[in-house]
Amino acid sequence: MSLQNPALKMSKSHPDIKSRILITDTPSIIQQKCMAALTDSINSVSYDPINRRGVSNLLELMSHFDDEGRSAEDLGNAFSGLGLKAFKTLLAETIATRLEPVRRRFEEVVGEGEGKYLDGVAERGGVKARESADATMVGVREAVGL
Repeated sequence: MSLQNPALKMSKSHPDIKSRILITDTPSIIQQKCMAALTDSINSVSYDPINRRGVSNLLELMSHFDDEGRSAEDLGNAFSGLGLKAFKTLLAETIATRLEPVRRRFEEVVGEGEGKYLDGVAERGGVKARESADATMVGVREAVGL
């Protein structure tokens, strides 16, 4: 869910860039976004999706990156002694660590051949798509009698 509004999905089309974490975000940007995430004034961690939507949202996010596969509720119990600042810091570190290999590979692919690699992939894909469309249109024309 959105880091700024737990009632909304995390979306790249949302106008607030702080509402989402991108695979291209650096660890420092992830840290900034997590620290700015909407929570409440109670300085503790607990899983209560009705009364503490913001904190529960962060726990659910953490559960997706948890090495042990713990649920948000289990994580709420495990981190109940932490203040929100410490939990947000831990969340940011966890997300940044888990996304690092993906971000690194993304940067390698985008930078390969000074970006020409992706241009070539797009061009080859376009050729295949046109060939497939041409074959489909031959079948359509035959079926329609043209």
